[in-house]
Amino acid sequence: MTDPIGFLHPELIWPVLLGGILLWMVFIWKEWTPVRHVRFYLKILIAVLTLSSLAMLVLRPMVRKRVQTYPAILLTKGYDSERLDSLKQVEKNIKVLKYEINRPIGTILDSISTLSILGEGIKSFDFWQLEDVPTQFIGNVETHGITAINYNTESVVGDKLRIEGRYAHPVKGNRLVLSAPGGTAVDSVLLDAGKQMAFVLSADLKVAGKFQFALVEKDSVGKRISSEPLPLNVTAKKSLQILIINSFPIFETKYLKNYLAEMGHGVTVRNRLTKGKYKFEYFNTTVNPVYALSEKDLKAYDLMIMDARAYTNLSQNSLSALQNSAINEGLGIFVQPEASFFRLPVEKSGFEFIQRNGTTTRLDEWPKMSIDQFPYRFKEDFGLEQIHEVEGNVLTAYRRTGKGRMGTTVLQNTYHWWLDGHTKAYRQLWSEIISALAKRKTPGTEWQRTTEFAFQDQPYTFTVRTSSKNPEISTGDSIQIPILQDVDIPNLWTGTTYPREKGWNSLKDKKDSISGFNFYVLDTMQWKSVSAVNTTKANRRNFNETTARGMDRKFLIAIHPLWFFLPFLLGMGYLWLEPKLFS
Repeated sequence: MTDPIGFLHPELIWPVLLGGILLWMVFIWKEWTPVRHVRFYLKILIAVLTLSSLAMLVLRPMVRKRVQTYPAILLTKGYDSERLDSLKQVEKNIKVLKYEINRPIGTILDSISTLSILGEGIKSFDFWQLEDVPTQFIGNVETHGITAINYNTESVVGDKLRIEGRYAHPVKGNRLVLSAPGGTAVDSVLLDAGKQMAFVLSADLKVAGKFQFALVEKDSVGKRISSEPLPLNVTAKKSLQILIINSFPIFETKYLKNYLAEMGHGVTVRNRLTKGKYKFEYFNTTVNPVYALSEKDLKAYDLMIMDARAYTNLSQNSLSALQNSAINEGLGIFVQPEASFFRLPVEKSGFEFIQRNGTTTRLDEWPKMSIDQFPYRFKEDFGLEQIHEVEGNVLTAYRRTGKGRMGTTVLQNTYHWWLDGHTKAYRQLWSEIISALAKRKTPGTEWQRTTEFAFQDQPYTFTVRTSSKNPEISTGDSIQIPILQDVDIPNLWTGTTYPREKGWNSLKDKKDSISGFNFYVLDTMQWKSVSAVNTTKANRRNFNETTARGMDRKFLIAIHPLWFFLPFLLGMGYLWLEPKLFS
């Protein structure tokens, strides 16, 4: 059973139609005589049929044909052979196909009614091959090893590298070791028996550069079982200009200003002594006293830190200047709280709080050290972005204000950590707050990865925001990459590259020689468990869990050209022989 559907080359319909009519008119003009016999009209008719056959040879008409199809199984990496055998017993005539990454499955899909995927699944960049095939994903047995890993691949000197992950079916007694580029173990965790185990590893970052840490698993006697790379790009810390305003001298600021100065930041401190009288201190910066806040003065600073009383006592002009500097210039604002701050209306403080029991807490990064806090926690709602959180309670957070950010905390007396000798934890705590709030330096070109890992010879997708009207993105080997402009955001572009070399690779915009993008290309044999879990999740989201079986399908099939070539050949033969036979 068939029905007409169209042409294989619909874009040629009008050129072929106009050309055919022109040829037919030329033929009529050539055969025109004052006295026209039946032979004339017969030749005109045969010419029409001949030219129509020639047009069909060019246009290739197609029909939608209904054919009988069969179910099939697609075998992917890690499939269960026992499940395959059971499916074969249920469906005697089932076809078995094998999947290879980046290879076409083939035209055999045209004869498949439904497809069942066994194993970890197909890569997301191959989903297009199964768009027209009813597909169900069956999956495979549970994956063993590290199934999830999360860490910031772009860090700054002085930050702490924090690696969070999950391990499926660990062997009790084995150990996960975080190894530095030189092979030195910097942190480790002992594995325990069970189905799933979460782990956290960390390291201090002291030097800028592109590094490759490693996550090594060792057995109980120290023998290496596996090793997975952890590429990391560490950039030098940029010094900030910070303004601290206090309504009166406090211990928190005394130790905080010393830490900021030690880190190389330019710090200006203004302490109010009495009404209209202030004491100024300057570290790593020029003498520039700030009295009434103005947008002009605040433009020189990346971050303002002020206590709650100084913030609530700001004049309307100063408050407007502060808010405009945040919105338009990206100034960061941090309010050092006191008890009265948590009772302010949300319109004044910018945050909403909920009372809770307890005046101390312990952060996940330092579970053995307690820290003082006010008996409140942030009320989570839209727009609130956390910096520190413990067991669902947000302790430090901020909101975006135009280009800038405003934040605060429920923690207090953090300087006790410094006095107790926990200087490393103190530095890390404030480093996270300052990094989250400080003014962002807007680059001419901003890059972002959309693919978690880059693997050799597999597509790696990225996005780039740039002020260039027509950016020219190329690899480190000067191979230009085609990019697609976003329909709604004109300065946002998306591209895909297929990295050929393992290790560090780079992308750049030829029109912006300053901004570049570095990414690490892994071997396909690395992070196999994480890759398998991510592939399985993508397949479950993309394919229906159940589909109808044994159904017929329709396919677009071009009519064989022989059906048009024979009429064309007979017509041309008649038009050639007719004058010779009847002249």
